[in-house]
Amino acid sequence: MKLPRNGTLLANASLLALGAAAGAAVTWSLAPRDSSADTFANSREGLSNRRPSARNLALNVRVGGRNGAPGSVDPLTLGALDRSAHFRASGGKNAENDLYGALDAASGIESAKDRADYLRGVFSKWAEEDPEGALNHAVNSLEAGQLQSDAIGIAIQKWGEANPREAWLWAEKSLAGPVKERALTDLMIGWTRRNPQAAADWLASTGLTSQPLFSALPGVWAEADPAAALLWARTLPAGKARDTAEVAIANTVAYNDPKAAAEMFSDKVESGENAALAITIADIWSATDPAAAAEWVKKMAEGPGKTEAATTLATVWAASDIHAAVAWSESISDSGMRRQVISNIGTSWGAISPQDALAWLGTLPPDVATDGISGAMYSWAGTDPVGLREWIDDGQGSLYNDQARQSLADVLSQEAIPEAMDLAIDMHSEVARDAALARYFAEWRKRDDASAQEWLQSSWSKLPNSAQQTLGKVQGRGYQPK
Repeated sequence: MKLPRNGTLLANASLLALGAAAGAAVTWSLAPRDSSADTFANSREGLSNRRPSARNLALNVRVGGRNGAPGSVDPLTLGALDRSAHFRASGGKNAENDLYGALDAASGIESAKDRADYLRGVFSKWAEEDPEGALNHAVNSLEAGQLQSDAIGIAIQKWGEANPREAWLWAEKSLAGPVKERALTDLMIGWTRRNPQAAADWLASTGLTSQPLFSALPGVWAEADPAAALLWARTLPAGKARDTAEVAIANTVAYNDPKAAAEMFSDKVESGENAALAITIADIWSATDPAAAAEWVKKMAEGPGKTEAATTLATVWAASDIHAAVAWSESISDSGMRRQVISNIGTSWGAISPQDALAWLGTLPPDVATDGISGAMYSWAGTDPVGLREWIDDGQGSLYNDQARQSLADVLSQEAIPEAMDLAIDMHSEVARDAALARYFAEWRKRDDASAQEWLQSSWSKLPNSAQQTLGKVQGRGYQPK
């Protein structure tokens, strides 16, 4: 549940991506469609012929200059994060002075991203005084999308600070679908930070089984008291809710101390009772200290948990330090686990430098390397299909001809079935070739039977006998080309 800290590269990238998505999703309807319509109309009269521009509106709030220097700053000259914060502050300030005037003024902001940030500020201030009014306006006057969801989240959390039960009941009655799920999750997060036991008691009383709720509550609770959160999680009946709660706690604890998380869940990790625990801890630990994670894996008892942790470590470590990951794989004595580790390393490396990955895999015994070769090929096909096709056509991959063609054809069959058929025809293995042709052709007939029939007629005489027989069966009994 722990988010990237503000100021980090990840946090900045996350905020920018969120803002861009929100801006692209915004279409604002100015006239509220609730009981406040008359008040809104009156407020508009005083704004006629003087609707502020984006630049003038933004300057209603004074912000510090560079390096904290005082003074007003043109928001259009600010960096992305400062600009976002500025428009939020401007929306809040304007809403404090004249709510409906602030709503109307949003149309004067040309940038969709700036307008969305401004409106978030408006809703944040509105929800402090009248959260139900803000929520009703968001539901009835904002088009479905990121901005509406954000506005609802802002208002529901404000309401929840004072009366979470009323806010919850309103959401249950007034919302539906993903918007409702997000609103209840936002409400649960805020409630848990204030009073986790009360939030837990309320969740139990609702009878809900929503996985996001059973992730949000214990994950947030574990930020302050992981032992209490775990004690609560283990009172839940065995099943998805308990597994989800435990993973959320492990995720929160591991971000601060992965070793502590591993010790907290050692019994379930090693038994494999909740496979996601091993994956979660290994994923986080591998990103920060893969060597320490490898020591943890080494000391674990043999079993499904150890394998899950090892394969996760292999994937993450290969992406950050392929040579260290390869060296570690050579130290694994268990043949089954080593094969799976090599498969994951090959898959990760294949997306970064596929020919180097294949060169390394080629030095290993076939029984160990087979899955890794397949993983590397599929990664290459998914990340650089043009490069893989050139490699195949140049004959560089003759040793892996069928696997390369199969991988690329499987990827291309999602959008370009004729190219997939072309690749499959030249596979060396008759069995693999015919099976691939039959699979792609059957799918082609579902999507565009006329094109599939045209291809079959024009290609029939060039197909090997076994392929003709196989495709004839796909067509139906007694098929004969025209």
